[in-house]
Amino acid sequence: MELIIRYTTLPERLEAEKVKADLADLLEEDGWLTGSGSGYFEMELEDEKVNPKYGILTVKNYLQKVGFPPDTAIELAGTPVGIYE
Repeated sequence: MELIIRYTTLPERLEAEKVKADLADLLEEDGWLTGSGSGYFEMELEDEKVNPKYGILTVKNYLQKVGFPPDTAIELAGTPVGIYE
């Protein structure tokens, strides 16, 4: 399952490379990064062995914890959802 994080700005003192490394560590075998660019991070969540909802919740919790702005959204199957919803 593809998950895209869409953001307008990174939290203060946080660089894109750090976010990518953090997400890779958090997801471990439950998913992996497939791309990134200005304003987005794209990842694939494992959906064959593990329910992807755990990966989704892990990503959402991380984004909230490090202070991404309220207009940040995660997009699943083309449907964006705010990280604070």
